[in-house]
Formats: sequence, C-alpha cells, structure tokens
Amino acid sequence: MKYFKILICTLLICALFTGCNLRISSSIDDLISPLSPFGDNADIKKALDEYTRSGYSLKIPRYGKHITSYTFFDIDGDKQDEAVAFYEPADNLGTTNMALIKKSDDKWKVIENIEGEGRDVYSLEFADVSGDKRSELFVSWDYISNSSNHILSVYRFGKGDKKIKKIGVGIPINNFIIADMVGDSVKEALLFEIDSGNSASAKAELYSFKNFNMKKLGETKLDSHITSYVSLKLEEKEDSARVYADAVGSDGDSMLTEVVFWWDTYGTIGSPFYSYTTGLTKDTKRKAMVPCIDINEDKTIDIPTDYSMGKLPKQIKAVNWKAYKTDTLIHTAYSLFAKNDNYVVVVPDKMVDSITVSYNLENHEMSVINKGTKQLIYSIMPVLKATYKEKTYDGYTQVLEASGYCYLAKLGTDSKNKVTVDELKSYIKSVD
Repeated sequence: MKYFKILICTLLICALFTGCNLRISSSIDDLISPLSPFGDNADIKKALDEYTRSGYSLKIPRYGKHITSYTFFDIDGDKQDEAVAFYEPADNLGTTNMALIKKSDDKWKVIENIEGEGRDVYSLEFADVSGDKRSELFVSWDYISNSSNHILSVYRFGKGDKKIKKIGVGIPINNFIIADMVGDSVKEALLFEIDSGNSASAKAELYSFKNFNMKKLGETKLDSHITSYVSLKLEEKEDSARVYADAVGSDGDSMLTEVVFWWDTYGTIGSPFYSYTTGLTKDTKRKAMVPCIDINEDKTIDIPTDYSMGKLPKQIKAVNWKAYKTDTLIHTAYSLFAKNDNYVVVVPDKMVDSITVSYNLENHEMSVINKGTKQLIYSIMPVLKATYKEKTYDGYTQVLEASGYCYLAKLGTDSKNKVTVDELKSYIKSVD
C-alpha cells in the first residue's frame, strides 16, 4: 500500500506540472480526476454535480486544441461563453456524455446533455461549416479507448435553437480537417478513413454542411498501406486549397504524404500521387519519419523525401524537401533530421555533398563536419528548458526553443563552410 500511495502521488504531480493526459489504466483513471475549475468558474462543477446526482467521472479529449476538463466557447452566439464537458455517468459505465453548461443570472446550469457515440472522447473542435457565422461542434468519439479510428459527429446550435441538434449521421474516421476546399467561402470537412465499412483501401471524403444539410461532395481512394494519418496541414492560395496528409506506413518505420485538393474539372477531390491502377501512392514515401512543413518559409508546404548523404548515424536522416508545383515535385532544400530530438536543420545546397555527421548519444549532440578538413562546422544539442536556466553552457548559443527544450548551437573552426548563429536560427525548425 505504501508504494501504491507513492505511485499515485507521483502521477498527480506529473498531471499538475506537465499537463500530461494520463491514461495508464481504467483503475488509475478513476483515481485521478481532471482538474476542476476554480474561482468564478467553480460553480460549473457544482452544476454538473447537481445534474448527475448518481456520480460521474470527467473525461478529457486526448487530442487537439481543447484538452481540458471544461472547454469554454460561445456556442449559441450570445457573446457569452458556455462550457462543454465530457463525462462518464456512474449509472451507465462504459459510455461518455457531453454536457453543455450555461451561465444565467450568475448561476451555471446544465442546459443540454448529449449521449455520446462511444465509450470515450478523442477530440473536440469548433468551426462554422453551415455558413451562418456560428460555429458547429465537431466531436470525435471512440468506441474503444485509445483507438486510432473514431466516429465523427457534428452538432449545431443554430439561431433561435433551444437545443443542440445533430447534423446527419456519425462517420467513421481516422482524422479530419476543416477547410474551404471548394472555394465558395464556406468551409467543408475533409475526412480521412482507413479500411472502414466496405472500403478496401484508405480514402478521403469531402462533406458540406451548408444550411445544416450534410452532403458528400466527393471522395478519392488513398494508399491503404498505412496505420494512421498523424498530421494534416492546410495550404491556402488565392485560388486553391490543398491538404497535406502525412501517414505512418503499415511497417511502422516509414511515412508517406497524400496531397488532396478539389478538382474543378472532375467535380470531386483527388490526390495526384495516388494510382488507381496500383493502389499505391508514389513519390512521397520515405524512411525519414518527418512530417511536411514549410521548410523555407515561402508559404508553400514542402514534402520530405529520402536523400542519400553517405553513411550517417542511425539517429540522423538526410532529407530532400520538395514542393508540389505545376503537377511535379520541385526541390526546395536539403536538411538533416534528428529523429529522436524532433528538429530539422537546413543544409545549404552548396554544402550538402561536402559534409559528414556524427552524433553523441549521451547528450544528443549532432556535429556537422567538413569531409575534407575534418573540422567542425557546427553542432546542435537539445537541453531541457529548466536545465538550460540552471546550468552554464560555455561556447553554446540558443538557436531555438520548442516543446520544453532549448536547442543550443556551437560554431566550429572550419573556414570553408562558415555558418553564423543567425543563419542557424533560420535553418533549424521544430517538427513536433
């Protein structure tokens, strides 16, 4: 019992100071409740207590922007935030409900309760897809906790409505993104699915919710040799929108990117790299497990592809970044990817064939060295932010801060490939 109490205390401290979403097991979940509101919002918990007199356990969405016990958002358009909470009722274990809590006359009260479509909640998002200037609620439910597939349900609170209403039916998804794909100034939902229903492959579907009517506008098959779409990025131009969907390969050791956009010619969505003949996506598969980013900050998303740079440490991958332009992939930059440290650093084209790399496992320091002179050009080392404040790192300069880490750089003595600190600050990017 002594050691169990120590474990619980440790987990509570982790939750308080790191913001971790602890999901060790159902028994631990029951013991560790999400943090409750305090101050003026303490009555929100009281309102839910009064509504669910048999007891409940709060549920926290485990993905997205809204991963707190209570999410505040103006849902009904009265310029006053309501609170959204997910919970498991004690008298109906294994299910998750969504409560809408509103403040009226200085008192919070549950005004709406939605029975969920699973035993857990994966994500909550808000977006206006109806065109009425009010945001709809996008809730991803899980039949099985920690599943990679979800049920997406869309709820409305239109003008004059007294109750939340569901739009259409729930759809099995792996991931989704909200964007104006068609170019009509009203956003749609682009859904990514993996082996759902009768589908023999992965696919993307585009749904419109104009005027609260759910309508499928188009779909395209995608490479099914994947386990999950882990990153969706939107690129918006004056006359088009593209979604870059990064997926982990079924081998767990590779990635590919699907580019999805609206084809006016065919009146549907399509992916230029997917072949209906082979059922495979070509040109964007790679061993480097790094997602798409705007590597050169030109407001165009770049796709990473593998590049051979001689013998590299297994912790480092060489990447050839390419932009999709005029139906082809165009080289934009080279970089080194430190896969355990979540960063990439651009290598100028003129330097890429004249360097070698070493990696120190003890302190995670990557050193870039001139092949010919054997002299150090620069090295990069990540340290915890708290550690950086406590210790002195002579000869190092911070070039990036991201995800609780400070990335420090030390310049070398090589005279043929000089790099400045300012250049390194522009070269290095976090890929979290």
